[in-house]
Amino acid sequence: MKLTKIVVGCDLSPSSDEALERAVAIAAHHQAVVILVHAQANDAPIAEVDNAMLEQIGEVSAAVRVEEARQIADRLKAISALGLQAELVSRVGPADEIIGNAAKEHGAELIVLGSTGHTGLSRLLLGSVAASTIRQSECDVLVVRGAPRRALFGKPLVATDFSPASEKALGHAAAICEVGAPLSVVHAWELPAGSWGASILGQARFPWNMVRDGVLAGVKAQAQKLEAHYAALGHTISVELVQGAPASVLTTAAEERGHDLIAVGAHGHRGVRRLLLGSVAESTVRGSPCSVLVVHGEAH
Repeated sequence: MKLTKIVVGCDLSPSSDEALERAVAIAAHHQAVVILVHAQANDAPIAEVDNAMLEQIGEVSAAVRVEEARQIADRLKAISALGLQAELVSRVGPADEIIGNAAKEHGAELIVLGSTGHTGLSRLLLGSVAASTIRQSECDVLVVRGAPRRALFGKPLVATDFSPASEKALGHAAAICEVGAPLSVVHAWELPAGSWGASILGQARFPWNMVRDGVLAGVKAQAQKLEAHYAALGHTISVELVQGAPASVLTTAAEERGHDLIAVGAHGHRGVRRLLLGSVAESTVRGSPCSVLVVHGEAH
């Protein structure tokens, strides 16, 4: 996958600077255009405030605008100094809408955003802008966590259910990782609904192993096929089958093994995705100890 334009949400916070550092590294690898998107606050007059207070608010707002413009200009200058093309989109309104619209207008393949936390409980506090952008975006969304690093990812973990969306996630993850980085793929499997009845009937009548083996038989064959396909393309890839809920399996594996990226495919067309995305992709972003790439599949 070749990236040509990358949108970066820029609110001048440490979190957005982490995202910018990663975005710059990815842009340099692909020689892509970096589009900084800054959402300005709405300074509409406040009701029931006297003129003197309005004047003071106006002066503070103007000073903030000047400082924001200075800091954004510094970031644009730093990007240009690296030989990359940089553009700015600065508008008044909700950040998620402005970011999504900018990506669509410029034909960007990737949106890069910061998260609100690094570890522990703060992982659960996924910013509303990031969550909403993931739901509404028509392109990939990378939510960045961790200390600022101007580097490609080196140890990705990719979720698969062997669908076209997850296969797309695998290819897109490779595009933002170091060349030759090993691709760790995990398929989280669960017993089908109602299989608990096997334990009630007893092993003699309906052995539990029959249920498990039936579930695993098909996915093992698909895993071997996936490994063979990517090996033929020169990629080092390993597929692991783990029993458990997908989001939990992914975040636990990432933490225990020190992955710096989780990639997950999102299913469904845009309208329904706004309501149904949360189960795996959004839960993974919320619980992940590292950055997460959400790759949107083709619309049904």
